[in-house]
Amino acid sequence: PELSDEQREEISTLFKSALPTDAEFSIQPENLGEHAAPIIITQSEYMRRMKEASKYQAGMAFYAQMPDAFNLVLNSDHPLIKGVLDGEKQECGSQLSPVDSEIKGLEARLAVLHQSQSAKKPEEITQEEKDDVKNTEQSIQEQRTKRADIIAAYAKGNKVVHQLIDLALLQNGMLKGAALDSFLKRSVDMIK
Repeated sequence: PELSDEQREEISTLFKSALPTDAEFSIQPENLGEHAAPIIITQSEYMRRMKEASKYQAGMAFYAQMPDAFNLVLNSDHPLIKGVLDGEKQECGSQLSPVDSEIKGLEARLAVLHQSQSAKKPEEITQEEKDDVKNTEQSIQEQRTKRADIIAAYAKGNKVVHQLIDLALLQNGMLKGAALDSFLKRSVDMIK
């Protein structure tokens, strides 16, 4: 079964908050089957080649300055990914429920404000109405940030999330130094 938009957003936020910050990751939940890898990391062949060519050609130096960008595919059919999502619902459900309700209320208010302004010409909209829309949009963004922070706090303490990410990074030769040491220590602790 496909994940709902809300579940896709939650699982993306969950894993994005635990990823290393030295590269950009585009997260895509996909149904790959329960026997496929839980996380797959790929890089655009075009960008990889352009970054490599920039080392040898002076006119392409701007590619070297661009951050590394990767695609991270989460296999939503895999039992470990499902387990992480279920655990997040159990642990964070009571904290997320009032935030979600607030977001829905604010979005409904914003829709009413937009609808009332759609019949007016731009010059007929008062500054007070514009400020009301701006404040409502700002409140929605604050609530979404609060929601992401709750999910990130859960991800920070979840060893399975970190282990899955580190395994995918290790598979691509991207896990080095202190991160590799942390992965090894966590692996030993999880085996105990």
